[in-house]
Amino acid sequence: MIPATQTITLLLADARLPSGGHAFSSGLEPALQGGLAPRQVAAFLRARARTTTLVDAAVAVAARHIARADAPSFDTLERAWAARTPSPAARHASRELGRGFLRLARGLWPESASIAAVASVAPGSAVPRPIVLGVVAAHVDVDAETLVRLAVYDDMACAVAALLKLEPGDPVDGARLVLDACESVDPLVPHLAMITSPDAIPASSAPQSEAWTQAHAASNRRLFRA
Repeated sequence: MIPATQTITLLLADARLPSGGHAFSSGLEPALQGGLAPRQVAAFLRARARTTTLVDAAVAVAARHIARADAPSFDTLERAWAARTPSPAARHASRELGRGFLRLARGLWPESASIAAVASVAPGSAVPRPIVLGVVAAHVDVDAETLVRLAVYDDMACAVAALLKLEPGDPVDGARLVLDACESVDPLVPHLAMITSPDAIPASSAPQSEAWTQAHAASNRRLFRA
């Protein structure tokens, strides 16, 4: 028996979920190391929400749609995601997150054919986290708009949780950053929720953030993987 969809949504949005997200900063540590001033974090989060985060949210929605097919195939979707995530370090980070999230999903829902299907896409390699998230959403019946908001919230909350370790401050201010960043993309949610094809995924880029992530991957002075 699957718990209520609302309960599972809360579980997936919880930063304490043991799938490895605590080791990532949603690009914030690379940005701070690259010269972003703490006073610019709010602007960074809003920019990320409209670029990298919305790409991942759209990929998750497309994966949710594909997972409901009789014989789901995620190859085209994964190529579309990779084309919109040019940094090898960013792709690696997403695959590492996907690996942990998929392990959790298979443990919680071993009966799911769609989760088993995404696990068999490339044995021995890892699937990006937004694809795994979309497949889980399909299995537990999270609707598309909720999925978009979940993906955005998760990315913003991950960044702010890291911020409180990198630049300690008032957690209330951190909560305000999350809410403001999520609100900034809220008008786009209905459109993204209608995506069914990889071709419709936005290609909004964040080249400076990608460059920071690449430099960060070569650093030996970091708290987070990315």
